[in-house]
Amino acid sequence: KYLQWFISDIPRTDGSGCSKGGAVSYSNSAKFSTSNKSVVSGRFTSSHGVLSTSEDFITARQQALVVANEVNANNEIIKVYAFSSFYPFYEQYDTIVRECAVNLVAAIVATFIVALLLLGFNIHAALCVMLSVTMCAVDMIGSMVYLEIPLNAISLVNLLLSVGIAVEFSANIVQAYTTSKEVGRANKARNALRKTGPAIVSGIAMTNFVGVIVLAAAKSQLFVVFYFRMFFTINVLCVAHTIIFLPAFLAFLGD
Repeated sequence: KYLQWFISDIPRTDGSGCSKGGAVSYSNSAKFSTSNKSVVSGRFTSSHGVLSTSEDFITARQQALVVANEVNANNEIIKVYAFSSFYPFYEQYDTIVRECAVNLVAAIVATFIVALLLLGFNIHAALCVMLSVTMCAVDMIGSMVYLEIPLNAISLVNLLLSVGIAVEFSANIVQAYTTSKEVGRANKARNALRKTGPAIVSGIAMTNFVGVIVLAAAKSQLFVVFYFRMFFTINVLCVAHTIIFLPAFLAFLGD
């Protein structure tokens, strides 16, 4: 009966009104029905402890959801939702691993399909490209642990970009191998490396390194961690797989 009056009353200290009026603190805390006889929705405030690390924020959000779910499970009258300003950002960590796996698999499968089309429906060659790309992505995920790069929306996008970068490296070697006129796997792999290796290193790799190395001097940790470290490592891994692993693999197991 008096709730609507309370939340619309401005606190006054001059004696002309109530000094404990709730207009300042609670004016937006309740929504009344059109007849003003019942509360349609409302909110109340609680607080977390001291939060300093990402793990603290993730745990705080999860515990708040647990409390809200327990309240909802023990009553049939009201529906409680937990919300704070940092919840939307840390909500990504609930599904980040699954999203990473799904998107990487989709990108690698798409890589195989495109390679199959561009390499003249040569399934073996397309599989070699897909294998090299997959190894680059897996090695990049492992490198993130040693480089202390967390898995989040930014690093997930960079992982997906690494698939495209790896294709640019690997497809050239495989295409040169499939079109080589040499006889024998080892000779074809050697000819492919001699033909495209210098162009890959001096063209693709050096261009990427020059573009990335300047980010090492950035003052923002965002650029240093998620762009310099990741893209520098991606380029190193792609060069290693393309110049070392892929020719050796083709020399032994090429078509």
